[in-house]
Amino acid sequence: MSALAHLSSMLADAPDRFRRRMSGGGYRPEIDGLRFFAIAIVVIGHVAERAVRFFPAAREAMVGGAVGELLQRAGLGVFLFFTISGFIIATQARKSRRSPLSAEFLKAYYWRRILRIEPPYVVLLVCTWAALTLTAYVPEGANHFDAQPHSLNLSLLGSIFYLHGLIWGAYPRLFPPGWSLEVEVQFYLIAPLLFWFWFRLRNDGLRIALGLVALAAGAFVSLTLPATIGPVFIDKGILRFFSFFWLGILLCDAQGWIMAKAAGLPRAVADSIGWGGLLVYLIIPNAGDIIGEGMILRAAVYVSLAAMFMGAWAPQSSFHWFCTRPWISLIGGACYSIYLVHMQTTQVLSMAAAKFAPDLGLPGIVALMAIQYAAIVAVGLVFYATVERTFMLPNWHRALANRARSLFTARPTGPTPAE
Repeated sequence: MSALAHLSSMLADAPDRFRRRMSGGGYRPEIDGLRFFAIAIVVIGHVAERAVRFFPAAREAMVGGAVGELLQRAGLGVFLFFTISGFIIATQARKSRRSPLSAEFLKAYYWRRILRIEPPYVVLLVCTWAALTLTAYVPEGANHFDAQPHSLNLSLLGSIFYLHGLIWGAYPRLFPPGWSLEVEVQFYLIAPLLFWFWFRLRNDGLRIALGLVALAAGAFVSLTLPATIGPVFIDKGILRFFSFFWLGILLCDAQGWIMAKAAGLPRAVADSIGWGGLLVYLIIPNAGDIIGEGMILRAAVYVSLAAMFMGAWAPQSSFHWFCTRPWISLIGGACYSIYLVHMQTTQVLSMAAAKFAPDLGLPGIVALMAIQYAAIVAVGLVFYATVERTFMLPNWHRALANRARSLFTARPTGPTPAE
C-alpha cells in the first residue's frame, strides 16, 4: 500500500476509531453534529475577534459591518452548547431507574462529572499557568488578561473550582471562555433537584404549561438580572442562562413527539426547518434594553434552536445527513477539547502573524483565519485523542491507581540471595 493510500485509509477510519466513548446509552451522531455547529460558531467568533484586534485591515472591514458582526457572535455557540447540555443530562437522568435525589444516583452523577470534565480542564489551566509564570509573559491583545485577580495563582484556583466569575466578576485570566464552563457546572449542581421535581409531574397539560412558563420566566430573568447580588457577581452565572438549559430539558421531554412529526415531513420541509433554524439563529439580533422586544427576540432564539434539533432528528433531511457525517460528528464529539485549546491556539498564531506582517491585507487575513481554523481543529483533535478520551473511560482512575500500585509493588527481576 502506498503512503498516500495508507494516509487515506487512516483518515477514513479516524471517525470510527476516535468516536466519543459512551459511559451509557447509545451513540447519537446527530447530537454531535449539533455540537459541531456550536463549536464552529465559537471558534469563528474568537478567531474573528483576534483578527480585529491585531490587524487594522480587519478592523476596517468588520467593525460596524453586518458580516463582521455576524462573524463575531461566539456567544451563540455557547447558547447552543447550553441547550445541548440540558438535553443530554435530562436524557441520561430519565433513562436512570433511580430517583434523581437518591444517594446512588447523586454519587454516580457527580462523580462522573468530576472524572469526565475536570481533568482535561485542569491540564489546560495548569499548562497555561506554568507557561505564563515561568516566562513572565503578558499576552498581547488579550483584553481579559489585565483583570481581577492580579495574582495568577488566585486566578488559577478560582478557575479550578469554577468560581472565578462569581468571585471577581471577570472572565478567567488563564482561559477566558472558561466562564461558560463555570455556568455549566452550576447547572450540573442544581440539575438533580430540577429532574426530581420535573419527572414527578405526570399530567401532560400541566407539564406543557409549567414548562413554557418556566421558559418565559427564565428569559425575563436573563434580561433583567442585575450584575451582582450582594458580594456575588451573577452576570455570567446560571440565572442569566438557565432558560437555555431548560429548553434542552423540554426538548428531551418532547423528543419522541418531535421525532415522529419530523419523520413524516416532506424532505424539502425538513431541510427548511433544519437549515432555516440555523440561519435564523445566526442572524437574530441581540436583545436590547427594551423588555418586550427582548422577550420576542429570545422567543425567536428558542424556536430556531428547537428547529435545529427537529431538523437533526428528521432522517430524510440534508441537515440530518450533514450532522451525521463521520468527520462532522467526530469534530462535534471532540468539541470539549477544541473548546479548551482554541483560544491559546488563535492567540499564539495571531500574535506571531501580527509581528511578521502587521499591515496584512484583507486577503491575507482571510487566509490566516482559514489556517487558524485548521490549526485549532488539528490541535483540538490531538488533545482529544491523547488527553480527553482517556478521561471518557468511567473507571480510568481505578486503572491508573492499579497501574501505579503495580509499579511500586513490582518484584525485582535480579537473582535472589538463595541463588
